Amino acid sequence: MSLRQLPRNGTDRPRALVSLDGDVQNSAADVTLSNVPFERADPIRGFYAWSHKRNYEGHWFSTTTGSHVRFESLLERQFLLAADHTPSIVSLSAQPLAFLWPAKTTSDAGKSLRSHVPDFFCRYASGDVGLVDVRRPDKVDDPHFELTRQLCDELGWKYTVFTGLESPQAETLEWLAGYRTDRYAPTPEAHGILLGIFDTETSLRSGVRAASRRSERTRDVVLGNVLHLLFHGELHFDPLLPLTMESTIRRRLEASP
Repeated sequence: MSLRQLPRNGTDRPRALVSLDGDVQNSAADVTLSNVPFERADPIRGFYAWSHKRNYEGHWFSTTTGSHVRFESLLERQFLLAADHTPSIVSLSAQPLAFLWPAKTTSDAGKSLRSHVPDFFCRYASGDVGLVDVRRPDKVDDPHFELTRQLCDELGWKYTVFTGLESPQAETLEWLAGYRTDRYAPTPEAHGILLGIFDTETSLRSGVRAASRRSERTRDVVLGNVLHLLFHGELHFDPLLPLTMESTIRRRLEASP
């Protein structure tokens, strides 16, 4: 259940609101929050539209969750795209909770600070959890962000303010995202062939040709398979350079223990 208005916190400690299975829970913002399945949480705040609204909102089909996730701006949409491209993020949700700041909390400028709803929750393959706020680079000086960062430090959570992808990575991932769904995933046999070919650095063109010959599949099908693996990080390319058929591709190197 989403709320139209958040309640005030009359205590001297931060509290957290989360909506699970239609029930809004109001609890202390302490280490016990790590046991809450925030990836199943409903957005705590309602999404509203009105005439002449300036930001663009909608739903992104997340291959991380296998479901649609709500976004309130194109920058939030770009974060969801980037999250799908990040293998370490295994689950996420939008507006998963609200922090209610202690009574009489103010900014350095004396402005009253009552509550904050982080944009996204992320769970990582390592077992860590984290919150993400999304904001343009010129709008990151928000006192709520610093309070959220301090609270996340106390909880042992990660906290990030996403300000957008740089060019050309933004354009490349936007294009690769068209191949992110399972319809472009290689068969187990083709998957093994592709990882073997790109185990050493190879141009995209040469790798597709070699895989097409070995798998006896058309180059168009193989190219779609490669682009799918590039988006999901199983194959690596230099994100600082435009992706072309001559780009150098290799199998993603596993991190050292």
